[in-house]
Amino acid sequence: MKKILAAMLSGILALSALSGCGTYTTDETSSSASTDSSASANSSDTAGKTTSGEGTTFTFIGGNPVTLNPILSQSTDDGNTFYLLQSGLFRYYRDEVYNEICDEYTVSDDGLVYNFHLREANWSDGTPITAEQFAYSIQCMLNPNMGSPSASTYENIVGAVAYNTGEGSWEDVGVKVIDDQNLEITLIKPDDIFILTLATSGVYPLQQDFVEEQGEKLGSSVDTMQYSGPYTLTEWNLDSSLTFTKNPEYWNADESFPVETVVLLKVDDANTTYSMFESGEVDALAGVPSQYQDMLADYSTTQSGGDGLMYLWFNAGAEETEGDRVMANDNFRLALNYALDRSSIMAAVNPMMQPYSRLMIPVYAGLNGGSYVDEYPIECPPLEGDVEKAQEYLDLALEELGYTSVEELPTMNFVTWDADRQKLMCEAIIDQWKQNLGITSVQLDQYPIGTAIGMYMSNDYDIFAISLSASLSLENSLKNYVTGGDYNNGIWDCPEYDELVAQIENETDDATRFELIQQAEQLLVTGSSIVPFYALTTTYAVQDYVEGFYMPTFGSGFQINELKINK
Repeated sequence: MKKILAAMLSGILALSALSGCGTYTTDETSSSASTDSSASANSSDTAGKTTSGEGTTFTFIGGNPVTLNPILSQSTDDGNTFYLLQSGLFRYYRDEVYNEICDEYTVSDDGLVYNFHLREANWSDGTPITAEQFAYSIQCMLNPNMGSPSASTYENIVGAVAYNTGEGSWEDVGVKVIDDQNLEITLIKPDDIFILTLATSGVYPLQQDFVEEQGEKLGSSVDTMQYSGPYTLTEWNLDSSLTFTKNPEYWNADESFPVETVVLLKVDDANTTYSMFESGEVDALAGVPSQYQDMLADYSTTQSGGDGLMYLWFNAGAEETEGDRVMANDNFRLALNYALDRSSIMAAVNPMMQPYSRLMIPVYAGLNGGSYVDEYPIECPPLEGDVEKAQEYLDLALEELGYTSVEELPTMNFVTWDADRQKLMCEAIIDQWKQNLGITSVQLDQYPIGTAIGMYMSNDYDIFAISLSASLSLENSLKNYVTGGDYNNGIWDCPEYDELVAQIENETDDATRFELIQQAEQLLVTGSSIVPFYALTTTYAVQDYVEGFYMPTFGSGFQINELKINK
């Protein structure tokens, strides 16, 4: 099941995509709910009963969306925006799951059949939101002709994989509309994080006639969207600003999201960003420029641990050009990996981010109640690098490739998107390969976000730098990198790894399962095609007169559910 990566491409790179885990310790509600025959997540009525700030305007700087087509959405910036514009069955707020359009749900004794009862709620034009529209949304995500990046999210639904691969029909998928207010979903196997998945994966209602009418234009402008959330989009200047206006038809409009108008600005220059905050032109920054971290310390909050990772992707799968042949060499990729001093690069480029060289992030819980990464160590490149070992790998690679020196290496293109901080990081990486290994043939190419992602999906690169939100669990994270997995679009092939992941999915003994996870992670790191570089953190700043602005540790969303502006 193919999926475009849930790339985290905001200014702060904070998730789709996605970005928590099945053993995530801050969400007990979703984990325990599926074991009950009747369950409800936290009531959204308790998630914000304030009207302070009503009638005011909140202006802040953050990333602009890549696309507002909910079927094709793929970035955290998209998710942040959808948080304001759309409603789901559940809403993820301050690291907990709350009921939204679903007011209650039941689960069968075997944990497979979920019945969601919908509250009475309307679209912004006053027409009712129905179960059929949620079912159609899932159908769009799974429809092989629509190419949704979210398809694999629903592979545990009965019949989903067969429908998505063109081998089955929608009628055989375990998503059934009982009536306007009741939706039934049947799973293949019990899933303790299914409710959390629904709350964070962007299952928003869609009206079939509107989607079909808009076609490829869906989500491309203010008039090609429908709004079920707390706000409507009333103005959208591409790569500049979005203006949101409170939606009086939102089911909980009187009790949450009190601010009348929200203006989201995109400002690329760090100096301008700081100046606008210092002068009071903006009320908040969704991401603090690293060079102004100390100056804004009194205004800042840092959320870390669950956001995700920035990766380097070494394309080992093409083998069409001489550059492809070089990148396909295991020892060459290991040489590039071990030559990197992540600590010094991040200290110079962005000290707010944590250098990292493992695939699994610290928020994942281990077997004994601690962090998985502490309980299950693996051999991976030291954060300061190991130049001697890198040179050994390079010497082996050159011999295997038939070269006598690095001067014979072909040009290799290093692709990323066109952000200044990304440029600094990638240039520092290229410089370390030059200084530590003598490699001078890596060329940096930067493109607009959409173009860069397109090149990623078509494997049109030798090296790629992009960040990904964290998966919901250790197991889900590993599945992303199997052959043909969501984040392994043909760049790495390891049958042993694929077999391990399949074993993990079916293993019921926890001790054995964690040992298999450790082995799989070690294979990923040793394979050195999908190379972590730093762990993402989110540092945001708000003015003293602002209360209730929140960026989550996991997931996406400008969470202004209880925003107060006390000017």
